[in-house]
Amino acid sequence: MTREIVLGVEITKEPKAVFETIATRDGLASFWTPDVQGDDTVGGELTFGFGPAPTRLPMQVERLEQPSEVAWRSTGGWPFWGGTDVSWAIEQTDDGSKVLFRHTGWADEMPDFDFGSVSLVWATVVSHLKQVVESGGTANPALA
Repeated sequence: MTREIVLGVEITKEPKAVFETIATRDGLASFWTPDVQGDDTVGGELTFGFGPAPTRLPMQVERLEQPSEVAWRSTGGWPFWGGTDVSWAIEQTDDGSKVLFRHTGWADEMPDFDFGSVSLVWATVVSHLKQVVESGGTANPALA
């Protein structure tokens, strides 16, 4: 059995704007961490840096289905992250978009405190996504 993080948010912009923010290095840098490197195309690997963290977080780009889905697979880098999957499902609504974020595949052996911390950080990241897309600006959170 594995654990998963599931978060939802409504954003008052069309799915295309949400997708472009999640699917590109520049977009990711605007709401997650400004230190994004690598290839943001399917099959490419993105790496994310977080200030004093000694290692970068690598993510393999698994799917990009504009404007409805972005999916990555963690290839390691941080304890318990290897082999986990991150997905962003984007759905059109009358008022803009609904985004369903999932981070799945966490091992049961992951300590509860660590799992709770990762869940909290993802909730903050999803909140930053909403802020950035709706404002057309940059949250530039540097979640280090």
